[in-house]
Amino acid sequence: MSDPVSRKPWAAFAVMCAVFATTFLAIRIGVRDGASPFLFAGLRFSVAGALLLGVLLLRQRAAAWRDVKRLSPRAFAVSLPLTSITFGAMYWAEGRIDSGLMSRLETLGPVVTALLARALLGSRLPRIAWLGLGLGVMGGGLLAGAAQGGQVDPAGLGLALVSVVAYAAGLVLYDRLFGPNDDPMIVSALQSLLGGLALLAAAPLLERPVWPPTAPAWWTLAYLTIAGSILGHSLSLVVVRDAGSVFASSWLYVSPPIATVLGALVLGERFETTELLGTGLALFGVYLVSRRVRRVPEPSLTAEAAG
Repeated sequence: MSDPVSRKPWAAFAVMCAVFATTFLAIRIGVRDGASPFLFAGLRFSVAGALLLGVLLLRQRAAAWRDVKRLSPRAFAVSLPLTSITFGAMYWAEGRIDSGLMSRLETLGPVVTALLARALLGSRLPRIAWLGLGLGVMGGGLLAGAAQGGQVDPAGLGLALVSVVAYAAGLVLYDRLFGPNDDPMIVSALQSLLGGLALLAAAPLLERPVWPPTAPAWWTLAYLTIAGSILGHSLSLVVVRDAGSVFASSWLYVSPPIATVLGALVLGERFETTELLGTGLALFGVYLVSRRVRRVPEPSLTAEAAG
């Protein structure tokens, strides 16, 4: 009989992949239609965090208030890389590069996550997992190269890579700061709210905010707030808690092919048949990485590192 712990993250993982695949397109549409990157991202996360936290406080009352007080300092620490830096850089980058390319560059995330987890958590990965990570990177390289033909805006590429590194660092920091007894929904709400407020504070310093945004930007903001932040990022923390940060970051192998097709269909972004090979390598890579989760009885890298 299969272990229910090892089976638990898969439903959350599947929904998370589908949601995150569409957020790249939504960000690109919003920024393309005049939304200020830091203001746009800050509104998304601060509103999502406030709504989610309000619901949790109404439902759990005293218990939730205790968790808020206890978890807030750690949630603020993880919100800086996981929300503020990651999405500030991503929104800026998508003003310069295609949404599909941004999603494909995110396939570098699992390698960075694995390296940081090894350095900071002392975690070890078997050779089969490293092979999966390598195949994922090869697939991502083929996807990016085929789609862009070697012509990439340097500033957009640099910002995209900053986003990748910051996201990986945030996942590993979450794995180090929080354990299985910490409510991931409370952490998600605090992370979104505090990270969003930091983005709003940085907006007038780093950009000239445009107000009010256009109608398409408002619609994408609503979608990103509800689906991307409240649903998607709450699920991501559940997956990190139950399966570890390296497995959680492997959504970056599944979502980019979906985001690539959406970008081509909706925005006419370039897509070539050569990218099918990259897609196959990426998907096989996530399968190899996921085998690690099935074999480990403790679902979190934190537990492994403590041992």
